[in-house]
Amino acid sequence: MTSIQDILQKAVGLHHGADAGRAAALYRHVLALDPAQPDALHLLGLLVRRNGRTADGAALMARALLLEPMHAGALLNRAITLQQLGKLDEAAAHFRRNLELEPASDISLPRLASEALACGRLAEAGRLLRRSAALGAGGGPADRQRRALERRAIARALREDAEDRTLPPGLVVRGVFRDSSGYAFAVRRFVRGLVEAGIRVRLVDLNYADTDNLPDDQLDPLLRTLDRPVRAKAVLTITTPPAVEVVPGLKTINYTMFEALDIPPLWAAQSRRHDHVIVATASSREAWLRAGHPPDRVHVSPAGVDAVEAGRIPPAAIVDSAGRRLSDYRVRVLNVSDFNDRKNLDGVLRVWLGATRAEDSAALLLKIGKGSGVSGGMRDLLTRVSAQVGRTLAQAAPVFLVEGKLSDADMMGLHTASTHYWSMSHGEGWDLPMAQAGAMGLTLLAPDHSAYNAYLDGRVAHMIPSPITPGITAYAGQDWWSPDEDEAARLLRKVIDDPDGTRRSAQSHLLEHFSWQAATRRLIDLLRELDAL
Repeated sequence: MTSIQDILQKAVGLHHGADAGRAAALYRHVLALDPAQPDALHLLGLLVRRNGRTADGAALMARALLLEPMHAGALLNRAITLQQLGKLDEAAAHFRRNLELEPASDISLPRLASEALACGRLAEAGRLLRRSAALGAGGGPADRQRRALERRAIARALREDAEDRTLPPGLVVRGVFRDSSGYAFAVRRFVRGLVEAGIRVRLVDLNYADTDNLPDDQLDPLLRTLDRPVRAKAVLTITTPPAVEVVPGLKTINYTMFEALDIPPLWAAQSRRHDHVIVATASSREAWLRAGHPPDRVHVSPAGVDAVEAGRIPPAAIVDSAGRRLSDYRVRVLNVSDFNDRKNLDGVLRVWLGATRAEDSAALLLKIGKGSGVSGGMRDLLTRVSAQVGRTLAQAAPVFLVEGKLSDADMMGLHTASTHYWSMSHGEGWDLPMAQAGAMGLTLLAPDHSAYNAYLDGRVAHMIPSPITPGITAYAGQDWWSPDEDEAARLLRKVIDDPDGTRRSAQSHLLEHFSWQAATRRLIDLLRELDAL
């Protein structure tokens, strides 16, 4: 007869072999035979959590700990689960109990150190980080410990500078600014605007790795000069809430945004620790309010667009492997997206393959990802979508693919090479490429949801109806929006058949109301209102 331990061992093997369904079934079989088996409870809870049912997973792990209070694995995984649920103090208590059992834990030590930095407990963070380094825990290719110790040292220096009456008053801005992410772009634009407005800025780089950085010659030289101390009242961190770290004695202000209807519990819990949250659009503010954030501590200050003089940015010369030139097509539709489910590239491709024909004078230009290495994934996606639609790529209008790291100017070159910009995204906190495309005069095809409603409407853009649907993958358990593919196909067909008659322009509207200069003025006014300047 097969013993419970034999079944459990087989389940663990399937669990590690990534056969979660069969492993979960065996864990349930074990629990049917012995409802008080702590390993089966804990490991089933882990699989349930990974399947998006975080609270249910936490409950199973809690049952395991009632039976075996010092179960190291259950303590660790319930701590991680409690963090995801936004129960940060409970999570820290579980990490500490795990650390008692596993003093060299390469998860609990760094997590507790990060928690201490997030709360501004610098002495505690230093002890934990030094202990972690001595034990060799929490290392990795990005050298996280060294960078965390550097951030701690900078936080101590910022606190001391704030008390030095000999220093000029100013503002500390923290964020990633050396890469090609949207947050990095916002840091670069806001910081330049702040400096041009006469505000002394101390810029602190939050980079956790050097691998994704743009070359120095592609960065604004100004950014490399903003390392001088200032006497600040506040730290403005432009990033997601979990990456914000408190500097004792200074106000903590987070400029951030979110793409779905509701922010994750972890974001809500982290944000409540900060003095103020600034978001780019009303849709993000509503997400914070639905999470219970105090209304007087969440504010709207939109991001911006650049005014580009005609002819200043030459169009990118795009040629595919067959020798076809993008410029030869009358309708040139641009989409800039990370290679993830939220950007809904499968929806873009389904609509394109289904609605266009090879003889159309139209082409789709996809700029995918922030670096290289996505072409294989795109080939797989195209194969899958082609099977879904029942049409091959050769039967549709051509698709041009651009990947790799591009400078801000090179990205602008993609815009000037295009006539239209199209998104099928499930949700956006701002969508810099869409907004910039509109400012440069491209006709916009935008989902009618989230941030798009902040700066677009049917008068200046073609809006795609987008009902609310459940999110998937990283957004499992949350709701987002799904643009109507039939309506998108009808609209795409219309603009290809009659590009002149369907032209709409958001250019004057965006440049008048959403320039980076206007965005910076709004931000400065708000920071003064919050007594941060």
